[in-house]
Amino acid sequence: MDAPTRLITLRGLPATLAASDRIPPECRTHVEALVRLRTATFARWLAPLTLAWIPLDVLALGAADALPALVLRLALAGGLLALSQHARRLPRFTAMWLLLALQAVGFGLLQWRVPPHEDSLRIGYGLFPYLMAAQLALFPLPWWRNLLAALLAASQLALLLALEGASADALLWNRVWLFGLIVAVGTWTGQAQLRLLVRLLAARRDAAHDPLTGLANRRHATARLQAACADADRRNEPLSVLMLDLDHFKRVNDRHGHAGGDSVLVALAQVLRRELRASDLAARHGGEEFLAVLPACDPTDALATAERIRLAVATMHVPVPDGAAQVTVSIGVATRDAGEAPGALVARADAALYRAKASGRNRCVVG
Repeated sequence: MDAPTRLITLRGLPATLAASDRIPPECRTHVEALVRLRTATFARWLAPLTLAWIPLDVLALGAADALPALVLRLALAGGLLALSQHARRLPRFTAMWLLLALQAVGFGLLQWRVPPHEDSLRIGYGLFPYLMAAQLALFPLPWWRNLLAALLAASQLALLLALEGASADALLWNRVWLFGLIVAVGTWTGQAQLRLLVRLLAARRDAAHDPLTGLANRRHATARLQAACADADRRNEPLSVLMLDLDHFKRVNDRHGHAGGDSVLVALAQVLRRELRASDLAARHGGEEFLAVLPACDPTDALATAERIRLAVATMHVPVPDGAAQVTVSIGVATRDAGEAPGALVARADAALYRAKASGRNRCVVG
């Protein structure tokens, strides 16, 4: 690599590191939930493993020194079990930090209780820092978060070396090098998991959304409608749907081309996002036909929503290659009867839509 290339690479390093920390907003909730889940799962497994070491405490330390270690192990196991129960309710990455902090304190006190002149350090007690460093690979987090977490494990290694009175010899540097290697692998693994998770979530979103309008596609809307029907039954709430179809859309394509038609579809999608509530779902049902699912919405509110959408569409001027396009929309409205199947509800809204078309278009009809 020549000097200019090396310079460009070094100059781009801060941007590369900054980009590695970016978690898209739509992915952040999933990442945090996965970190909490893995924290709870690992804490639940580590608690009994911590207690399983008690017989070795007795063999390595003797009964007198094993008693304080027993108390410490019971306290650590109790803290881990409590964390496993409450990890999913803790904010952001607090659960992960508590997992490592509990081990740092618990293992640190255990190391302090182990007589440094005995061989007991060589049968497992000296592995605590490496165990904590290896846990970094569990969490799909940006590299700098895992490096900060590694400081807790590094404090354990420093304490262990201080208790041993280790001198600066080849063995010491070998242990430090091994610890650094485990931290590097764990940090890289966490970063790689994060990037993979973001890509998988993006792929899942692409599979559930229409690529042109960004709205939900028909398959995703069908699944959401089924879930909304179940929720409506459980909560004894109303549920309404709207079926929308652009009037004379073929004329738009014939006059303005398919690019102009696409612009009109995107503009309608923007109207739906603006006029619907956050709890509602808008979907492209096929071609120029759209579906809106309105949970906890009675017939009066559903018709009022449909009218707002109809008026907003009728007044919009959509920029197209040869000027501006104006369109109207016909809407069928249906509110679910108790126990009605999702398909039957959509069919009623669709029938109302066809009546709106037959009676002159640019109107809302209740089915």
